[in-house]
Amino acid sequence: MEHLAKLALEKLKESSNLRSLYGIKHDGLFVYKNGKKLLNLASNDYLNLSSNQEFKQEFLDSEIYKKNLYFSASSSRSLSGNFEIFEIFEEFLERIYHKKALLFNSGYHANIGTISSLASLGNLLFLADKSIHASHIDGLKSFKKVAFKRFLHNDIEKLKELLEDNYQKYEGIVILSEGLFSMEGDFAPLKEMVFLKKQYQNVYIYLDEAHSIGSFGKNGYGVAYGEGNLELLKEVDFLVLTFGKALGSVGACVLSNQSFKEYFLNFARSFIYSTAIPPLCVAMSYFGFLKLIDLECKREQLAQNSFLLKKELLEIFPKKILGSYNILSIVLGGNARAIAYQKLLEEEGYFIPAIKSPTVPKGRESLRLSLTADIPKEDLVNFAKVLRKLNNENL
Repeated sequence: MEHLAKLALEKLKESSNLRSLYGIKHDGLFVYKNGKKLLNLASNDYLNLSSNQEFKQEFLDSEIYKKNLYFSASSSRSLSGNFEIFEIFEEFLERIYHKKALLFNSGYHANIGTISSLASLGNLLFLADKSIHASHIDGLKSFKKVAFKRFLHNDIEKLKELLEDNYQKYEGIVILSEGLFSMEGDFAPLKEMVFLKKQYQNVYIYLDEAHSIGSFGKNGYGVAYGEGNLELLKEVDFLVLTFGKALGSVGACVLSNQSFKEYFLNFARSFIYSTAIPPLCVAMSYFGFLKLIDLECKREQLAQNSFLLKKELLEIFPKKILGSYNILSIVLGGNARAIAYQKLLEEEGYFIPAIKSPTVPKGRESLRLSLTADIPKEDLVNFAKVLRKLNNENL
């Protein structure tokens, strides 16, 4: 069996797609790799809360921290691991989103658990945007009899066609999408999706807000929450929030109605058969959520950084830039080319790991820039100058 593993690894090497781990030391906006200081342009710490010493100290001084100083739940929530802080945080989220909340250990746990348990209900069809996260696909594939079709990224016309062709054949149709897509960096056409949903009685929307929660929408409450107009939010049946990005913590939550919350509690295997996340981590997520309303200046800084850099990048790489907000991708084409850019940028002092196929489709290999609020604008301008120089060298 070992020789088969080695053959598989050799194939990855040949396609410039072999993953490996390397030690990284973190220092605020920077990382050290092989002793070299690099500006980190690959972090999902969008509001810089994880690296903010004042924010962390405020949490350590809080009663929330002192009352929940447990490094392990030591059990699943259905046994002895249901600490009070879990229900406090869930009830807080329920008041904001007007849906019932259930905490999971991570976004991956949330998606694989809820989607697989929905798939087991029977005569359902899942319509999945081709750019949804791997955890959505893993959730679908974990149940052998699931029916699902994929539509081109954000292609509303194709989604409409699939709904019209299939709505009479299934008891329910679930549309899988993301609030802000992790690779393309663009937003789901949620208004159009909701309009389509309302044309049928058996359509549900499943929206993953992993990359938009905290950094977008009124008070940072995400794409579905918008500017506080809850009509769209009301039509999202399953809303996934994750806390390991802009919230600077770890864990996730699925918001749905009471019946589905009880269903997931009983059938989502990633929830049932896992030791619950440490209460201290839940307390940190709760604390971060409490502070979101006061972080509008951070979100404004993030938006300014995003618009500034996108403008610079479009001048250097016309028609090769993806992204509408804090995630921007430079499409380079080819794993080897993306890796070459990554290495040259490291020499110049920037940390941006290449995104290779099959994580993205062939031909879409890229450098994915993940921006944070506290990066000085002059650093982004200097980064653009370096990119312009490399591009002029016709790499």
